[in-house]
Amino acid sequence: MVKTRYIITALFVLIIGIVAAYHLLQGQEKRVRRQFKLLSELASKHGDEDNLTMARKARGIGALFAEDCKLETHIASISASYTRQEIAGLAARARLPFSRLSVRFYDLRIQFPEKNSAQVTVTGLASGALRQGDLVDDTLELVCTLKKLDNKWLFTGIQVVEVLEK
Repeated sequence: MVKTRYIITALFVLIIGIVAAYHLLQGQEKRVRRQFKLLSELASKHGDEDNLTMARKARGIGALFAEDCKLETHIASISASYTRQEIAGLAARARLPFSRLSVRFYDLRIQFPEKNSAQVTVTGLASGALRQGDLVDDTLELVCTLKKLDNKWLFTGIQVVEVLEK
């Protein structure tokens, strides 16, 4: 009787542990997704912005990144490590020529290879209109690395994956 009680208690504790771990992992995945949603909102531009709004959004974008973030792309001149402040500046300059810009992320595939680390493979879509009237529509496959620092998920690396065109 006593042995059965221990087995039932151990089974109950095991089930609670599995459920707790599942919910904890789901919670971390939601937090990582939220970072991409926030990046999308801050990078997008829905019309003319005053300088204060532009600076606030650029600073917000920089805050999503760790103090050091590595960008890897097929363009050698921009493949480098950047500080949070440099990323904010680059974001402001990249958004400037657009009268409107929409940045969205699709098909997030999130993995947690080690504790406090996430690797996300995602499709990024940037579309908008330049001030001189040209339309831009670009899709990229990205592999992003995020680390949990001070209880926040921050981008530490972005790799642009070359996709063969038809």
